[in-house]
Amino acid sequence: MPTSTELAADRALIAVWDPAVPFPSPREMPDLDRVTQVVVTRAEPGAYHYLHEATIAWHRGRFYLGWANHRTGETGDHDELIRGCSSPDGLHWSPPETWAQPPLAGATSLNHPLLWSHDETLYGWFVCWREGHRPTTELFIRDDRSGVWVWQEQAAIPLFVPFCPPQRTAQGDWLLGGERWWYDAAVALSAGDDLTRWRLVTLPRPDELRLLYPEAAIVDRGDNHWLAVCRPQQHTPGVPDAWTAPVASSADGGQTWTPLGLSNFPLAPSQPFAGRLSTGQQYLLTNSLEEGRCLLTIAVTGPSGGLFRRIYKVRHQAWPAVRLFGGWGDGSRVGQPTEWSYPNALEHEGHLYIACTQGKEDCVLSIVPLEVLAG
Repeated sequence: MPTSTELAADRALIAVWDPAVPFPSPREMPDLDRVTQVVVTRAEPGAYHYLHEATIAWHRGRFYLGWANHRTGETGDHDELIRGCSSPDGLHWSPPETWAQPPLAGATSLNHPLLWSHDETLYGWFVCWREGHRPTTELFIRDDRSGVWVWQEQAAIPLFVPFCPPQRTAQGDWLLGGERWWYDAAVALSAGDDLTRWRLVTLPRPDELRLLYPEAAIVDRGDNHWLAVCRPQQHTPGVPDAWTAPVASSADGGQTWTPLGLSNFPLAPSQPFAGRLSTGQQYLLTNSLEEGRCLLTIAVTGPSGGLFRRIYKVRHQAWPAVRLFGGWGDGSRVGQPTEWSYPNALEHEGHLYIACTQGKEDCVLSIVPLEVLAG
């Protein structure tokens, strides 16, 4: 396997990292000067042992954090549900509550939640599985008086799985980034401010570039230009390994995209997440190519955007071992190294709040002052 430093310097690949800047190895990568690490909830014996796909929003004076849960293991399209909690300060969290569970919306399973607060409304896009085992993103709205999540029955996005919250395009549409089922990167575009009508746009790719769980993050590059950064496929029999992120770009607000191609940004096969800070910097959260999900990193651009030039460790440790998570299929993960994965982030009052799952059994939060990312 080539090193991250070698890959990032390869000018034959699509530049996402500045190839003139050495990409640090995990040993050399700097820690953040200041970061607050918070445990939101932990798996407990007799309770929920699987927790994944965390998402965070700020709504009417409180943080809301949701995730997918299961009693024992990762079951995907059967028996998972959405749970979550809230906090006034990001440090002290309420006990988790069930937000949505089968058979609501005719589901056999509900997972991959995505939260977004807009115009005093808290939206939740939850992935619904029904017979036939194909995903559909369904829209829910939180009733702030009762705390109940209300299903919006006419707002489905069939076959779509979302991974980053809506971003406004120059055309006035909202753009959601994610994937079309498990095998293609995709975006969903709203009909202006109508969040009940969506058009699914699949990103083109050459036949030789195979994807599995592309989980696209969308970077706002300004002037209605967008960059999709995908999870690469690795360690799959019969498929060439991709050690860097497949990327595609759009110059028209996500309506059309260039074919996906390999970039020079190295990462592990795990979900990326991207955003734009109020400083003007773009950021990209990924797991390390060399260290895998044991190292969660954040890369940043300069204040005018462009190529990523600096990268920091957010969480880096393999232990303590997984305690309770029953794994997937027939394999248990108990006793295996932990992971910090599937990040989701929100800027609020001068800080970036990065939620992720620890070992697929706990939910944790890293609170990063923006000034330490400014460099």
